[in-house]
Amino acid sequence: MAEAKPVQSFNCPVCHKGLKEPKILTCTHLVCRECVLSILKKKRRSGKPGCPVCQTPLITTDTQDQDDFDAFVDELPTDHATGVKVECQKTITGSSLCAVCDNSSEAESFCFECNTKLCSTCTKFHSKLPSTSNHTVEKFGTLRVEQLAAKKCFPCSAHKEETAKLYCSVHEELFCHPCATSGSHRKCDGIEEITSAAESKRQELQEQKTRLTDKEASLSAEIKDCDSQVTEAEVKFAEMRNKVITVFSDLIKSLENQKQKLLGEIRQKEQIFLDEKLANKEELEAARSSAEAHVNTIDMLLSSESHHALLATCVRLNSRLNEVESLEADIADDATIGDVYFEEKMLNGLKSTAAVTGEVRDAPPEEV
Repeated sequence: MAEAKPVQSFNCPVCHKGLKEPKILTCTHLVCRECVLSILKKKRRSGKPGCPVCQTPLITTDTQDQDDFDAFVDELPTDHATGVKVECQKTITGSSLCAVCDNSSEAESFCFECNTKLCSTCTKFHSKLPSTSNHTVEKFGTLRVEQLAAKKCFPCSAHKEETAKLYCSVHEELFCHPCATSGSHRKCDGIEEITSAAESKRQELQEQKTRLTDKEASLSAEIKDCDSQVTEAEVKFAEMRNKVITVFSDLIKSLENQKQKLLGEIRQKEQIFLDEKLANKEELEAARSSAEAHVNTIDMLLSSESHHALLATCVRLNSRLNEVESLEADIADDATIGDVYFEEKMLNGLKSTAAVTGEVRDAPPEEV
């Protein structure tokens, strides 16, 4: 058999085999019906099961009963289009032997009407027989999955042995002509031929695709706008942070300068005060020494028994004693620590300013 063209693979993400009765999950990923059931059974006690591809939750309620699982899975849409492609792919890639002759010859073509693989000899006879001469036969080298799927027919929903040729839009079912004349669809309105119904559905799907495409574009624009706002916000918030850091850095620097200025003034006042008091202390020490010496002199005079000597000495000594007494009074009038005063009004103002430094608001205040 001639080598077929590569065909698309439709494998289940769970069993890794060709999709069988593929179910469309809410996230649009495809999984075999039995594989969906398997996921639900395995994970029903370990949390809410999710899609094997993207982990989107399969169900939103706690379902434990097996019957509920079956009903839930049956409610999921079945992707018949993909299912047909999987079957057609198996037909193309399956057995390469002719299905008609007995000598097990290699097949080279496929008859769409007979749904049969044919070898070169059977293909020739097939084209000559009156009953099959008008059949469509395609070489395997040019046979495509889509081409084969287009010829695939579905059985009637009520009579599996009959090919469905009509569609009921009321019940959304494919059925045969007997069902339309004497079966369950004999009273239904909106019955169409398969081709006509499919064309209408294609048009409906195309319109829906257009709406969804517009919706997708609108959502993409909103996402882009959201990203733009996030980027803009990041820049603005960074500016806010930098502004606060700058303001507080300047404030801290200014306060540090003010602190150093005040401390310098205090140190200057302190040094002046200490220098004055040290000088004052030296004067007091000198005065005390002089007073002590004169006390000793007076004691010596008082112990003298010579009246003449006492009087003669006091004549010269009285003025000096008066000077020592007056010196103590002069020293007591010097500056004290009470003359140095710290004005706290400015510092209290700085405290009040620091207590209300700013506010982060959702919107700027309204101008009055």
